[in-house]
Amino acid sequence: MEPNEDEATEPETCIKAVFFDLDDTLVLTHAADRAAHMAVTELLNQRHPFLDQQVIIDTFVKGFITQPWDPNNQIDVTEWRAQIWCRALEAQGVNDIQLAREMQRCFDTTRMTSFQLSPGVEAMVKKILLNRIKVGIITNGHPKVQRAKLLACRADELFNTILVGGEEVHEKPHKSIFLKACELVGCTPEQSVMVGDNLKTDIQGGKNAGFLATVWVNVHGLNDPPIGAAKPTYTIRNICELPEVLPLY
Repeated sequence: MEPNEDEATEPETCIKAVFFDLDDTLVLTHAADRAAHMAVTELLNQRHPFLDQQVIIDTFVKGFITQPWDPNNQIDVTEWRAQIWCRALEAQGVNDIQLAREMQRCFDTTRMTSFQLSPGVEAMVKKILLNRIKVGIITNGHPKVQRAKLLACRADELFNTILVGGEEVHEKPHKSIFLKACELVGCTPEQSVMVGDNLKTDIQGGKNAGFLATVWVNVHGLNDPPIGAAKPTYTIRNICELPEVLPLY
């Protein structure tokens, strides 16, 4: 929770807005994913108990990371991901697109049920708001997927503004999405703070936009940032440690 050397100084400008990343910052997305993978494993165990379910999960994850949705926007994102499941099944000798679609529905339903703000986040954000500081979310990703996540955690009831990168001209780390967020809440970049778990998109993006400070949520407990990565002003391990490094209330 200490300021990072050569980067951190006491903010000289009053903080008017704090912007948060969504995935693995406000919500532990990796935990929701894990619950969804377990549900899919249970489904597979019922239908094909002799398949190597972990290999199917691992194959899906690899395909998902490579291309999580159709880059040409011709195929619905849910169907696209069902096709990734289908290829994972085919690698195990099963050709069943209907089962693959059921697996994707199972994944989505379980994931959204688990997609809730991390403990303490709502109370922390409400305290920030009480101090007349605006709060917003800047998240990258497919609009359909991210909007479903935002609905699941009821983000619109708590945050002043929400921007989804897939709906904008540029995603993070391009400065334009950060500057638009500032404009929407009526503050300047020099009055703003960016908080997120991703050094490349959140921290570098905040720096690109000239934000007052950036806060890296090191949720995965890395010993040090990778060589060459953007250097945050502050580093914390848990989102609820934010008021300990910034004078928000």
